[in-house]
Amino acid sequence: MNEAIQSKVVRLVSDSGQQVLPTAQALNMAIEMGLDLVQINESDPPVCKILDSGKYKFELQKKEKQNKQNQKIIVTKEIRLSITIDENDFQTKVKSAITFLTKGYHVKVSVRFRGREITHSKIGEELLAHFCQEVSHLVNSKTEAILQGRVLSILLKP
Repeated sequence: MNEAIQSKVVRLVSDSGQQVLPTAQALNMAIEMGLDLVQINESDPPVCKILDSGKYKFELQKKEKQNKQNQKIIVTKEIRLSITIDENDFQTKVKSAITFLTKGYHVKVSVRFRGREITHSKIGEELLAHFCQEVSHLVNSKTEAILQGRVLSILLKP
């Protein structure tokens, strides 16, 4: 901005068009108008505009804030199961998964194996398949069951 522009020549963009001028001449034009010479792009020669720098910075911050608000944050909820889960407890977990999926959250369903239960990983896969079948009317996509250490998990997306 203003004297911080190092180049000897700048491409000045204004309402009347664009022109290549020496930096000193462009800076004098900005001072006469009571505004600032702001470097917009670092090309060769740098692209500059004559404008109010405070207003320009405010507009940039406003755009950045708007872009941040438009980003959709994906929240993942986790439901933990055990291979020894009873049917009533299982249905309770299914109900909570249904509420999460209807709210638009991703749901990670995990089956944790304790001790020697890891040898019965097929039971865990069947449990996950049964869980997916219960909530299949709300699920658009799901990942394959992944065994990480002693936890078998799957991700359900609404």
